Amino acid sequence: MDSNEREKVIAFDTLFCTNHIQMLKIMLSYMDNQTQKSMAIYIKFLELNYTIEFFKKHPFPLCGCAEKESSPDIFKLCGELLPFCTENEKKQLEQIRSIIQSVEMYKEMSKTMDMMKDFMPDMTAFTGNASDKSTDTASGNNSGFDMMNMLMNMLTPEQKQMFEMFGGNHHAE
Repeated sequence: MDSNEREKVIAFDTLFCTNHIQMLKIMLSYMDNQTQKSMAIYIKFLELNYTIEFFKKHPFPLCGCAEKESSPDIFKLCGELLPFCTENEKKQLEQIRSIIQSVEMYKEMSKTMDMMKDFMPDMTAFTGNASDKSTDTASGNNSGFDMMNMLMNMLTPEQKQMFEMFGGNHHAE
């Protein structure tokens, strides 16, 4: 857990806790096993009670816990949640992050292709469509450079699959 993640958790815990509750938490390590169990429940009860009272007195939105993100960054959120997840949950979050990366890669590739088309509108070979490529009549070979194939070959198989799933119509040859 990095310091930013710790700060968010500590800020929340500090907002809904009193010094006396913190003192009880410190004293837990000096108690016998059975007393610790009872005291832990009592501490959670005090925290809940304090939180309820806090919201009765301050009905406005929470702002003391952490600075609200201006635009949600799901990729960043997944990374912040990872240290608190079980192994299965970590795998699921990593899959989500992979999908997000693939979508971002698709967007970047689309922008690059659009820029290439704008920059060189008469070069149809950049479209990736074999039927559009110019053909050398003497040899029968394609003389056009296929930018889409080059970009597609830079992707992992999973990224290629995501590209096609999110609207890419190119199939690498």
